[in-house]
Amino acid sequence: MTTSQSEDLETMRAQVRSEIGVAAKVLPTHYPLETFIAVNPLAGLEAMPFEQAVRRAGDLYGIRATLSEDYFRTLHGDGRITDADIDRALIRRYPNLAQEPPVTLADRALSPVELLRADLLHGTRPPAPLRRSATRAEQCAPELAEVVDSQTAKWCAAFFGAAAWPMPGRDKGFYSAWRELGHRDRGLPGAVRAVLRDVPARAEDAVLTALDSIGVGPGERVAYLQAHLTCLPGWAAHVLWCTGRHPGIDLTQYVAVRLSYEAALLAGRGGNPETSAPAPAVSSARERVSHLIGHWGLTGVHDAQAATAARILAVLPVSSREALWQNAFEGHYRDGLLATLETHPARPEPAPDIQVVTCIDTRSEGLRRHLESRDGYQTFGFAGFFAVAIRYRGLAEGRPADLCPVLMSPSHQVCELPDLGAEHLAQRHVAGLNRLAGAETAFHAAKDSGAAPFTLAEAAGWLAAPLAAAKTLGPAASGTWRRRLAKWVAPAAPTRLSIDAIPLQDRILLAQAALTTMGLTREFGRLVVLCAHGSTTENNAYQAALDCGACGGQAGGPNARTATLILNQPEVRDALRECGIDIPDRTIFVAAQHDTATDRVALLDPHLIPRSHHGDLDRLRRDLDAAGSALAAERCAALPGAGKRRNPRRAARHVATRSMDWAQVYPEWGLAGNAAFIVAPRAATRGIDLQRRTFLHSYDADIDTDGAALETILTAPLVVAQWINCQYYFSTVAPETFGAGTKTLHNIVGTVGVLSGQVGDLRLGLPWQSVADGARPVHEPQRLLAVIQAPLDRIDTIVARNPILQRLFGNDWIAVAAREDAGSPWQRWTHGGWRPWAEADRPEQITEKEMMR
Repeated sequence: MTTSQSEDLETMRAQVRSEIGVAAKVLPTHYPLETFIAVNPLAGLEAMPFEQAVRRAGDLYGIRATLSEDYFRTLHGDGRITDADIDRALIRRYPNLAQEPPVTLADRALSPVELLRADLLHGTRPPAPLRRSATRAEQCAPELAEVVDSQTAKWCAAFFGAAAWPMPGRDKGFYSAWRELGHRDRGLPGAVRAVLRDVPARAEDAVLTALDSIGVGPGERVAYLQAHLTCLPGWAAHVLWCTGRHPGIDLTQYVAVRLSYEAALLAGRGGNPETSAPAPAVSSARERVSHLIGHWGLTGVHDAQAATAARILAVLPVSSREALWQNAFEGHYRDGLLATLETHPARPEPAPDIQVVTCIDTRSEGLRRHLESRDGYQTFGFAGFFAVAIRYRGLAEGRPADLCPVLMSPSHQVCELPDLGAEHLAQRHVAGLNRLAGAETAFHAAKDSGAAPFTLAEAAGWLAAPLAAAKTLGPAASGTWRRRLAKWVAPAAPTRLSIDAIPLQDRILLAQAALTTMGLTREFGRLVVLCAHGSTTENNAYQAALDCGACGGQAGGPNARTATLILNQPEVRDALRECGIDIPDRTIFVAAQHDTATDRVALLDPHLIPRSHHGDLDRLRRDLDAAGSALAAERCAALPGAGKRRNPRRAARHVATRSMDWAQVYPEWGLAGNAAFIVAPRAATRGIDLQRRTFLHSYDADIDTDGAALETILTAPLVVAQWINCQYYFSTVAPETFGAGTKTLHNIVGTVGVLSGQVGDLRLGLPWQSVADGARPVHEPQRLLAVIQAPLDRIDTIVARNPILQRLFGNDWIAVAAREDAGSPWQRWTHGGWRPWAEADRPEQITEKEMMR
């Protein structure tokens, strides 16, 4: 090969790697199970308006990215969507409709809005979604496309440790190992194996060779690569996540394997189609009019009348009807929420004895509400990592964990140490935890190996027998026995956190930022509780999905403990006084953690609380127990199999039992139902039952004069909330593609993810049991509504300098309602400026000429 040819080949290799990178932008982000983070599976399409993005997703994946029109009609029949909701959505989309004259069909006069509403309610059904972006194998030999998928999934599972045998040559990398093994697969025809035997040594060359063999020209490469990447989006997404983290695999190697199989299977078949699949038949506007005429049983309709009606219906194509339904569906909740907030009298905050700062998580809303029903409490909402992004190593943990949002990197190292004089107790505690962990690991391994029961006792030691017996007795008995066993084997030992690695100036800045952002700078109670959250569930591959999103899919207790230590330090308080934040000496910060599966709140590091505040601590424990039990009773009304356990004590026992039941597929609902993110003082929402559907972030615009706190809230917690919102949305509307399917079929692939059954694609998103009860969705898939109480020009300034907000707000991934203060009406953010919430959105309106075309 000449130097020129070599340079040309390197250019071609670089070009194909670049094209694969561009094609991969349509893939979801996937995090391993142990740090499962909610994400928007269509994040790569956020540069498009939402409606355009979901249509693009339909073309790529063959999915419907809203609820079906039939389901929307059922919701209308149930009263969840009203005629008024539909009419408002139509007028908002097409403001000129309200001025158009009625349309007459026979002796029936209808306004254009009524005609379009009738088409939504009774019109012909839209065609089923179709995957238009297809590979050559899918187009001309679907049975071969299935072979490509099954072979690729098999080798991915082998490489990532899901197979019964380790993949030979794995250390050489995915493509190289496959190249040595793939052609030896006796399940493939000899001719296919012969082609695979000669694939190039480099993955880039294999991609180029296969594309040329299949007949994919340079101009269509990106689209064709997207077709392959979206065939098994789970494995492709995980490989994308591994790029740069795992040296043995990347998307180029993954695509090289897929394309090599396709080229080998198609070799000699010929007839490679060059056109995409035909579009499904869609009813014309005239046919839709005929359908309505038949539905109403009208006779004597003149052609001119039908033509006029058809021109009206043409404004709303059948392909856009589900988007209109979605807007009406969302509008019902949004209009109701804003009306409630607008008419709610702002209640002055009482002088607090105890202040509780919880995570903004929707599940904290109920705890706050029930706690505030008791005298002397004031609550705040703040991101659950409490402004301390740390890399944390627990006393008994082998490796540190990053406890911070994935948008950030940990700034400081924090480790847990035995309290002074308690080193012996700590050693016994750690040794006991290790024995218990060994017993648990061996016990769960028994489910996956035929030989495991015979080696269980040897692997787990003497603890395996009582552990197995406790689990067999039932979840309630199991929980009791295991707590007693843990208390005996690993008695608690007092510990402390070492924050010496955090410089004093950084501690001061962290404390100032946290207190200012949450609006806690003036009155302080005797106790200020920083209440993190986590979830205790049994045999749950998706446990991390129930923990704190702000803490990287971990429980937030260490963050609360770290922030509490910092805020209790005299030197930090002295510096804060110079900044205008005067924390009285009588105020003690306390760390706590809310278990959202049981609604129990544990106080952390109580041995650090001075004796002068023990009475306050006892009161806090009693009130937290009462609030948690009341919340458990509230939640039981919706938990499958819980019944209406109105008695708080019984409800508390029931949710505790569920959390320990290793056969329970509905331990809690997580953030199902999330629909809004409210940034306002608590006075704006205190006393309202928000039904655990809202993220609540405290914010006082009077304190945040430069807008820095609001900018932090809108560009970090709000963005994470949008990821959560989209994860729940798409896991509900497209569960087969962007959800994890039913838990009852899950097989865990190490810490990578789950398969449904033994083979197939790695599942994305949330299990069906996280969003639905049987066939009935429990989560209402709605885009997030941001509700902000702050000066409008301040919001505009922040949006203008943050492209991520311009993208999310401008492309309708997030709707924004805001008001200057509690006495002002709600305004809607639009490209053209702020407009009254109920007024039509100017960018969506159409001209009369377009209307009648």
